[in-house]
Amino acid sequence: MDVPDGFVPFPNQGPFLEYVGPVHVREDGDALVLGMRAEERHANHRGTVQGGMLSAFADFALGRAIEADADDDRQRATVSLTVDFLKPAKPGDWIESTTRVDRVGGTLAFADCSLSVEGREVVRARAVWVVAG
Repeated sequence: MDVPDGFVPFPNQGPFLEYVGPVHVREDGDALVLGMRAEERHANHRGTVQGGMLSAFADFALGRAIEADADDDRQRATVSLTVDFLKPAKPGDWIESTTRVDRVGGTLAFADCSLSVEGREVVRARAVWVVAG
């Protein structure tokens, strides 16, 4: 699988993303940029990447950004995920995430994510996460 320079496999992705991934990571200053190569197995009947796959990738990116920003080792889970599909992605595309954490509070955390292909935004997502347990 062709992976751009600077990206390495993300450790401990969990069983689901190990099944549908792999997801790769590149450090960009203080931010983590996640990426994945879309494959034929990620396509829907129209030949574009399935929205559920893009949603799962955005959710993973949002969670890792919140986890890095929180710096408290507390377990969190998605409460709300809003996803806007702006343009299609195709098998063979390298999809990268850019995230921005708005706030990590004692109970809730809020963040935004953009997924892009060659600088073209294909997905915009917003999530609310809660401290689990």
